[in-house]
Amino acid sequence: MFYYLTHFLIFLSDRCCDTVNQTQSTEEGSVTISCPYDSQSVNKLKFFCRGNRPSTCLQQAVITSSNTQDGRFRLSDDRKSGIFTVTISSLTLKDSGSYLCGIQRNSGFDVFTAVDLEVKELESYNISGIEGRPVTLQCPNSGQQHDNRKFLCKGDQHNNCTDMMENQTKFKLLNVSSSCFSVIITELEAADAGTYYCGSDSHAEDLIEVFGYEGRSVTFSCSYSSGYEENEKYLCKNNCGSSDVLITTQQKNDKYSITDDKTNSVVKVTISALRSHDAGKYWCGVSRWGKYLYTEVKLHIKEDRCCDTVNNIQGNEDGSVTISCPYDYHSIDKLKFFCRGNRPSTCLQQAVITSSNTQDGRFRLSDDRKSRIFTVTISSLTLKDSGSYLCGVQRNSGFDAFTAVELEVKELESYNISGIEGRPVTLQCPNSGQQHDNRKFLCKGDQHNNCTDMMENQTKFKLLNVSSSCFSVIITELEAADAGTYYCGSDSQLRFIKIQLAVGETNTGRDRIIKRNKKSRLRFFTTLCFVFSLTDSLHQTSSVAPTSSPEHVTSQPPSHKPGKLLHFLFLYFVIIVKCLNQCCPESVLKSRSITGSNNHSLKGLRTRSNDEAADSQQHSDCWKEK
Repeated sequence: MFYYLTHFLIFLSDRCCDTVNQTQSTEEGSVTISCPYDSQSVNKLKFFCRGNRPSTCLQQAVITSSNTQDGRFRLSDDRKSGIFTVTISSLTLKDSGSYLCGIQRNSGFDVFTAVDLEVKELESYNISGIEGRPVTLQCPNSGQQHDNRKFLCKGDQHNNCTDMMENQTKFKLLNVSSSCFSVIITELEAADAGTYYCGSDSHAEDLIEVFGYEGRSVTFSCSYSSGYEENEKYLCKNNCGSSDVLITTQQKNDKYSITDDKTNSVVKVTISALRSHDAGKYWCGVSRWGKYLYTEVKLHIKEDRCCDTVNNIQGNEDGSVTISCPYDYHSIDKLKFFCRGNRPSTCLQQAVITSSNTQDGRFRLSDDRKSRIFTVTISSLTLKDSGSYLCGVQRNSGFDAFTAVELEVKELESYNISGIEGRPVTLQCPNSGQQHDNRKFLCKGDQHNNCTDMMENQTKFKLLNVSSSCFSVIITELEAADAGTYYCGSDSQLRFIKIQLAVGETNTGRDRIIKRNKKSRLRFFTTLCFVFSLTDSLHQTSSVAPTSSPEHVTSQPPSHKPGKLLHFLFLYFVIIVKCLNQCCPESVLKSRSITGSNNHSLKGLRTRSNDEAADSQQHSDCWKEK
């Protein structure tokens, strides 16, 4: 039996790469080389070596991410943008050649990108002058922009020399053209002897810095000189090698768009759906005998949220709250704004209030420039106002500055209370407790921010029982006009409550009305009882037969008309008594002897329940007073 063990051996050519980024610089100057990497390499070792042999690059690296400074070489790693850069200073002609950017992998081949650096010989010449007389220095101009910065500096190295153009009395700029310019030193001194560097700083003036947020889009414009309207325009990244071209005016894609405004000689570029790795260096270019770099663009990208620190603010429903937003002295004259949410990218467009429009509905903005704080006051708070807010300051360049606020609106405490007209009532109110001498308020109105202060009338409204958590207000003599809605608390705005006060009539007033009605009814029934008594007397008188003649007794039958009248009056009286729940005073009933059946009926009418008996006693007292 035989066993076989199979091995797979993979060979790669010891060279890199199919695409090589071309970079140029000048002797004695400096150059920065960008090396992009993917998201899986964020925590991997980065390194930079000379040559084009991946097999020995790490061992011969001139700089690594574990040792970021070594002589003329410096390495910086921007993990958010996924780019590490290597800067080489004090360049010499010997620095020209091939280089590799490398990323170490735990398994498999390391990842490389190739760079070819060309260091051009620095043009130089010698000139002499006579002390006390002027001398003229001839300097090259890049010609890309008429208003780029011209410099003349003195020192042994180009990257470490003193700018002499600040002294415009002694050093004067003359004869500026697209290819050169002149500098005159008016009166030479012995100390003026030495090494000078002069030229134009095209990158300093042409650099466009663009700022965007993840998930959003960014748009910028690049201008070009007249005469190139019909040339192809393009956008490329990093060192603008052939593989770095992202889009041209003859192409379209979803990520990048480019339009050429030939009338104004401006190219407009939009980059959509930004991600952190989109940050870095770009170039707007014009095709002219190959790819000609024209304007450098540096894109900065931040996460679309704010901030690491959040200020927590509380307010009460129906109340108001003031939010403080500090800013630095550079932002005194800048636009301030305030928006809801936590997205800096759309805050200015969705601002609820700005310093150019300081009042808008429930929002008011005030700017205290001396203390460098602007405040936003929100009135008539509702529970829906709770949430995240941003204070913003607009910057002329760079990202706008923000501070974050989290607002919590608490539900308003409330209760109902009733009182009796003419009597006192006590209202219980909360106190913030932060200061013993803070102002206590009791105001009346439909809204807390628009009510009438009642504490000014200290005769009727009296403050009592003040503690750190609450206090009392006594309304001494209630009136019907005192009914309504009240708000009470302390002026700190931290806590207050809503009180609904109802005012009713006093028992004494109600009793007076009852007594007046009873007395009116009593007079009526007294009169009615008197008529009843008088009618009964007449009936008895008319029912006695005459005794003078026996013939009359047998010849005339007894009269029944008075009896019918009596029954009619009695029934009428009983109906009225039942309907009005009244009876004749006992003094009237006792003055007249009534038959058993009638007396029994009246006694039945005077029968009461326990509550009615008490009420009858009060009425009896009214009658005694009468």
